Amino acid sequence: MNLEKVMNAFVDDYMKRGVYASREELLNVLEEVKAIVSANKDKTPEEIIDIMFEKNIKELEEIRQKYPVPGYTASINVDNINVKLYGGNINYLGESMPDNALFDIASMTKFYTQAVVYNLIKEGVFSYTDKIKDLDPRFVNVGDLTVEDVLTFTTEFRTDGRISDKKTIDEAKDTLYKVNVVGTGKYNYNDIGMIIMKEVMEHVTGAKYEDLVDKYLIKPLNLKDTHLIVPNNKYHLLTGSPNVKYGKVNDMTALSLGGYSGHAGMFASSSDLIKLMREVHHNNIVPNISDAYTHGVNVARGIMGNTYTTHPDGLDYTYLDTTEVDDSFVIQGSTRVNATGSLDSAHNILFNPSSMGVERAKEENEKLNMRRAEKGQNPLQLVKRFEFDRDGKLVNYDLIDSRQLFPSVKIEQVIKSNAEATLKLRFLNKLIKEYDKNYNHEINITKQGQSK
Repeated sequence: MNLEKVMNAFVDDYMKRGVYASREELLNVLEEVKAIVSANKDKTPEEIIDIMFEKNIKELEEIRQKYPVPGYTASINVDNINVKLYGGNINYLGESMPDNALFDIASMTKFYTQAVVYNLIKEGVFSYTDKIKDLDPRFVNVGDLTVEDVLTFTTEFRTDGRISDKKTIDEAKDTLYKVNVVGTGKYNYNDIGMIIMKEVMEHVTGAKYEDLVDKYLIKPLNLKDTHLIVPNNKYHLLTGSPNVKYGKVNDMTALSLGGYSGHAGMFASSSDLIKLMREVHHNNIVPNISDAYTHGVNVARGIMGNTYTTHPDGLDYTYLDTTEVDDSFVIQGSTRVNATGSLDSAHNILFNPSSMGVERAKEENEKLNMRRAEKGQNPLQLVKRFEFDRDGKLVNYDLIDSRQLFPSVKIEQVIKSNAEATLKLRFLNKLIKEYDKNYNHEINITKQGQSK
C-alpha cells in the first residue's frame, strides 16, 4: 500500500466536506499516523491506536497534576473505533476515576431542553411563533415574547433579585414567573430562557421535564447513564460538583428551583455523550445542525443555545479546532466539560475541577486573589455556601466556580488534541479499509492514567 498516495487522496476527500484548516495543516497532522504505521507494520489496529494515544494520555496527566483538577475522562469515536482515556480521581478524597463516571455537565443541559422543544414543535404541540404568555399565563411580564425569541437567545431578561438567593422553591419560581423582558433582537446568552422553556413545556404537556427528556432523548438513544434524578445506587459515580453526596449539581439556580431546571441539572457519562453527539445528525432529534443557526445574530452561535459551529479563527473564536469539518458542532458547560459531534465522529473532554473539595477551592481562590491584587484587580469569591428551606428542613449546598481556577486555555488544548486525534482515526480507518475492504470489526481502546 502506498501510504503517501492514500493520505493525499484522504485529505482531498476530507477537504471537500468543508474545513478551515489548510491542506498542509491536515497533512502535517497525519504525518504521525503514517510514521507509526510505517514503523509498526506487524502491529494490529488496536496496537497502533494504543501507540497513537500515548501522548494524549500524557497531556491529560500533565494538566491534572499541574492544576486543581482531580481527574478526567476523554472519549473519541470514529465510525467503528472507540477510544476512552481516563485517569486521576473522582473526588478530592483520592478515589480513582472509574471509566463510567457521571459528570455534572452544567449548561450542556440546555441542549437537551432545546431538543425536547424541537420535538414538541415538530409534533404541533406549539410553534415557534406562539407567545410564551399564551402557552403559560404564569409568566405575567414577558409581553409578546415568542418561543423563537427564547430559542434564538435574542432576549435579555431581568428578575427581581437572583433566583439562587431565594430560600424556597415557591419563592424561586415566583421570581421566575415575574421575570421581565428588557429587550429582544440582539444575541444574549443567558440561563433564563431555557428555564422558562422547561416550565412552559411542563405546563403545556402536563408532563414533568424529566419524563419529556426520557421520552425524546434517553429512551430513543438508549442512554443508560444520563440522569436528572440520579438513582441512589449511582451516587458513587458522580463527579464535577461539590454536592455529589446529595446527588446534586454545582448550580445554585438549578438547586433553588428544586434540583434541576432547563439550563442545568444533568449528570452524564462520556459514553452517553458520544451517543448523543453522534445521533444528532442521524435520528432527527434536533434540527439539521447546519440549518440550526440564525446567521447574522452571532457568528458560530444560534438557535441551539450554547452550541458552537466552526469558524475560520478556530479555537480563538469558538470551541472547534480548524481541523473539524463544517458539519461539526460543540456543546460545553461551566464545570469544564465539552462535547463535539459531526456526521461521522464524536469526542469529549470532561474535567472535574469542582470536585477538588471546598477547602482546596478556598486555597486556590486565595492564591488567585493574591495574583489579582498584584494586578490591581478586585478579589473574587468563587466558593460559596447556600442554604435552602426544603419543606421546613434546612439544607446546605456548596458552589465552586472553577472557571477562574482552571483556565479555559487548557480545555482548548485538549479540544485541539481530540480534534487532531479524530482526524488521525479517520485516516487510520481509511487505511484499514484499504487493506481489508470487508473489515467491520469494532475497535475499543481504553487507556487509564494514574490516580493518586
